[in-house]
Amino acid sequence: MQLIRLNRFRPASLLLLATLPLGGCGTDSSAPADPYTRVAVAGTVTLDGNPLSEGTIQLDPAADTKGPTAAGEIHQGKFAIDKTQGPVAGKYLVRISGRPIVKISEGTQPGGTPKVTPDPVPSQFNTKSKLETDVPADGSSNLEFALKK
Repeated sequence: MQLIRLNRFRPASLLLLATLPLGGCGTDSSAPADPYTRVAVAGTVTLDGNPLSEGTIQLDPAADTKGPTAAGEIHQGKFAIDKTQGPVAGKYLVRISGRPIVKISEGTQPGGTPKVTPDPVPSQFNTKSKLETDVPADGSSNLEFALKK
C-alpha cells in the first residue's frame, strides 16, 4: 500500500526537483552592492600616429584614488569601458598592450599554451608604464593616448 502512495507523488516530486535549480537564476539580493561610484570611459589609442589595431587598456588607481582597476579591449584604436565595469573619478596609471586578445571558440576546451607574440607597444606604456590620466566625476568619452615607439 505504501508503495502505491509513493508512486502517486513521484511526478509532483520530480517536477519540484526539476524547478529548484531555476530559483537561482534571478538577481541575487544577498550580493553586496557595488561600493564604488563608477563612470564610463572611452577614447582612442594610436601608436606612431596610427590606430592601435587591437589590444587592451588597463586603468590602475593611483595612490590617492580609492577604487578598482578598470580594463577594456582596444579595437581599431578605440576602447570603451561601460559604467558597470568602469573606474571611479580620480587619477590612474594607464597600461596599454597591443598583443592580440586570446579568444576561445565556443565548444573548445581551454588549455595549452597560446602563441606568444611580441607586444608592438613599448614597455614604457605597459609593464614599465608611467603614463597617467585623470578620470572626471562624470566620466569621459574622449581619453586620448598617442603613443610613440
